Amino acid sequence: MILAQSCRTDSEARESMAPAHPIYLILLFQFVVSSITVVEGNAGVNHVPSFRSSPVEGPAQQDSEVSLREASKRVPISRMPSMGSFPDSDSYAFSHNEDLGFSIFLERRCKVVYFIRHAEAFHNIAEREHELGSLYLQEEHSGWKFWDAGLTPKGVEQCAKLRKELKSMAHQLDCEVVVVSPLTRTLQTARLTIGSVKFMDSPPPFIATDLCRERITNCPADSRRRLSVLKEEFPEVDFSQCIQSEHDSMWFDHKEDSQLCKERGIRFLKWLAKRPESRIAVVTHSGFLNRLFSQFGLGIAPDDQEELRRRPANCEMRGLILCAHRHFSDVPGTEGYEETRIY
Repeated sequence: MILAQSCRTDSEARESMAPAHPIYLILLFQFVVSSITVVEGNAGVNHVPSFRSSPVEGPAQQDSEVSLREASKRVPISRMPSMGSFPDSDSYAFSHNEDLGFSIFLERRCKVVYFIRHAEAFHNIAEREHELGSLYLQEEHSGWKFWDAGLTPKGVEQCAKLRKELKSMAHQLDCEVVVVSPLTRTLQTARLTIGSVKFMDSPPPFIATDLCRERITNCPADSRRRLSVLKEEFPEVDFSQCIQSEHDSMWFDHKEDSQLCKERGIRFLKWLAKRPESRIAVVTHSGFLNRLFSQFGLGIAPDDQEELRRRPANCEMRGLILCAHRHFSDVPGTEGYEETRIY
């Protein structure tokens, strides 16, 4: 299930995305105006900010208490498994009653994830202002001018604005971990926004992973600098989850089309599902998020689908609830083991 919230600091064009395909994780995107989500307990999930959209007309309203009781008999409520087991079928991982307008999830099956797109970087200006647009960023046109581009002064201001919004939230993020793409613009954004917000007794750990980096094309802007340089510049970040090569072997050896990027996105969700934390911030890129979210929300209301799938603006935060309908194990050979290697 997903609830969504957006903190926008800049306007940007919307993109239409391709239809979804079957996968092991299901994200259900519902706004409070069209349905109510009930989660067991009140730690974490209750405090996800939601972006309110226009109401969408649904099935005819039940006109009597009798009809409501009859509806509940037609759609049986699933019983959740014990903590020590997890079902093979998605139908037992949650309870959804369309006629009654409720979905029920156990809190321990859910994670609150705040996806943040990086603030404005120098290659964003070039892409916006050059007549070739994004084509200008390719190596054959601009060379390595925008290699692992950093934030512009405007991008730094966007980080300050988001940081201020985070501090003023009625219910603070209280993130247990910050997951970040290993490119300079995302590392800078994470440091300047979440890294400077004193919302916990101690700062959350920062973990970099190639699983959530931008789609790998022939644009040097999407290639990282040397690993030793990044470790020295960002000592607060744990780079052990990245490919351990000094130079960006992933960019040189693995160019991605949209489908490969989508598959990497699902591996990233599985990686998140395996983690022990329940409240996570992810600082990443618009191309990656577009391909990730395009795989979800096919059957939801048009307004909600548009909000989920549209391209995020620079330094925009989107709060979601991720529900894993299967158990994912890190131990090879055990039940629920899923490979989440980058390549």
